[in-house]
Amino acid sequence: MYQYERELNPADYLSSFLSSVSSKLRDCKLFILIDEYDHFTNELFAFNKGHFKEIVSRNGWVRKFYEVIKQFMGEGTIDRFFATGVTPVTLDSMTSGFNVAQNITLDEKFHNMAGFTETELRSLIENTIYEEGKFEIDTVISDMRAWYNGSRFSADANERLYNPQMVISFLANFSNNFTYPREMADINVTSDYKKISNILAPLSPEESDEIISTVLETDSFTERLTVQYNFELPYTKTEAVSLLFYNGLLTIESAIINLYNFVIPNYVIKQMYWEFFKYRFTIEKQLRFDSTKIDRSIMQMFMDGKIDMLVEYVSSILKNLSNRDLQKFSEKNIKMIFMTLLIGNNAYFVKSEHENNEGYADLLLIPTQLNPGKENFLLELKYLKKSSKTTLETEKTKAIEQVGKYKAELAAEGIDCKTYAIVFVGKSEYECRDSYADSTDYH
Repeated sequence: MYQYERELNPADYLSSFLSSVSSKLRDCKLFILIDEYDHFTNELFAFNKGHFKEIVSRNGWVRKFYEVIKQFMGEGTIDRFFATGVTPVTLDSMTSGFNVAQNITLDEKFHNMAGFTETELRSLIENTIYEEGKFEIDTVISDMRAWYNGSRFSADANERLYNPQMVISFLANFSNNFTYPREMADINVTSDYKKISNILAPLSPEESDEIISTVLETDSFTERLTVQYNFELPYTKTEAVSLLFYNGLLTIESAIINLYNFVIPNYVIKQMYWEFFKYRFTIEKQLRFDSTKIDRSIMQMFMDGKIDMLVEYVSSILKNLSNRDLQKFSEKNIKMIFMTLLIGNNAYFVKSEHENNEGYADLLLIPTQLNPGKENFLLELKYLKKSSKTTLETEKTKAIEQVGKYKAELAAEGIDCKTYAIVFVGKSEYECRDSYADSTDYH
């Protein structure tokens, strides 16, 4: 045990401790491991940049703390130093104070330290919970792949990784009776959607909207990667997208020179983005979602193969929007509302802009393993301003033709779908047509 004077700051405490250890253990070398070294600075970075700059400045206590470590590394007392964290913020902000560390975040040699490979996942299941005849390992892994796989932290890595926290949480629940938990996404992960808000907060509303709308519509974003944060320069989209990557909210799909194509790694993270969008949408538009109506609408889909309750609920949301909200309204906004309602319920995998030879299908809904229904749904959405109502029949015919072509293309891929063409007019009317039935719902 060591006792120090109260007025000593953390750097002085560390210096005194290391001096004492060095004098008593002359033939020993120290290995210093700092876990989550950036945790507190990430909070300050999001909410109080001024205080952040103060504590990592030349006279700041954080900078002094790492200068002490550097000093004792030079003297030979510390043989190895290893710090784990999320973002290259703290140490990069005081390079001259601690310029002996190497950032290995993007180094392919260390890539597999950040998660489970599929081989490791299979071995984990086989050597812990597997009981012959109780479940099919291949089926379980296939399902887990959609929910938890996809992380790639180096453009040179060949294999994507499973999120270890999500995997362990799922398997702990699954091992009880070999049935899937009702919540496939760990609440500790999905409830952290406000982290996205913190990262985007320093941007202008236009820049923030560009990132979110692009990611939600395409599941991807192309941008450079910031590897060293300089707080004397403006915080831009590049820094924000990079922080989304470092926090595991985007991952590397590919890279050409310095330009990275980032994608959402898995369906759990995709739900996080939609939870954030839902939160922001309800605040901005002063709306309240009725969870009971949403659940009943989804139950109608998998029990009866119909979507009229869902479409009616979307229509009710439109009616509560102001005329100002509708000034720049388009099909994209309609699709965003549908996805906001559908994507957090664990009943369907929701795919936007599914690509095929005929174009891009608006919404493809495929039942998850938790869904007792068997129907896939394919929705083609149109939106007309009230002043353009005269083109309703033309747009409806166009939507029916498009969804029919998409259906045929998906059928060739082995995916059979119930198809609907839905046209909204202003905020009070819509037509919903089952493209392979004679009936049309008009409201």
